[in-house]
Amino acid sequence: MELFASRGYFFCRYCGSFHFPETAGADGVRVLGASKETLTCTGCRKPLLTALLDETYPIHYCENCRGVLISRRDFATVVQRRRAWATGQPGPPVPLNQSELTRKMTCPGCQTPMATHPYYGPGNVVIDTCEPCEFVWLDFGELKQIVAAPGRDRGSREHVPRETSNTPVPAFGSGHVADDRGAFDVLDLLSRLF
Repeated sequence: MELFASRGYFFCRYCGSFHFPETAGADGVRVLGASKETLTCTGCRKPLLTALLDETYPIHYCENCRGVLISRRDFATVVQRRRAWATGQPGPPVPLNQSELTRKMTCPGCQTPMATHPYYGPGNVVIDTCEPCEFVWLDFGELKQIVAAPGRDRGSREHVPRETSNTPVPAFGSGHVADDRGAFDVLDLLSRLF
């Protein structure tokens, strides 16, 4: 099996199987169940499940390869918030894996080829995007690599803008913060408390 050390998993090119060490967490993913849509993983062709990322953002998730299909808008918000709330030392810079630029991925939504390109933010990862569907495909460990990358925005939670289209508002009759989907933003709630 080939080790993808920067992302923490092994992959067998012969049989297409993945192995995740026991220490590999779910990376903030909570699986809700089978998807109502018939979407298959762009990497391993297994059915995608409906899930939540960080208890707020709806995603499609592959239990086999642990890949994530997320809307482009939510991806940007997740990266911004996770980097702002990052603690500890950043990880070492990781070089871009040039071989990933040649892969061919198909959008689970519209079945057209996805654009494979470097993510032009921190982390030196290669992501796959579908412009018509506004989807971003992330392989296991890529989000973690983006959040761990060095940069001035890491740990800058006081600089996270509150005025966005996803701006949480207090839920009626409670002191808790909820977004327009009714999910609670725990990080924003904690920042208001402290």
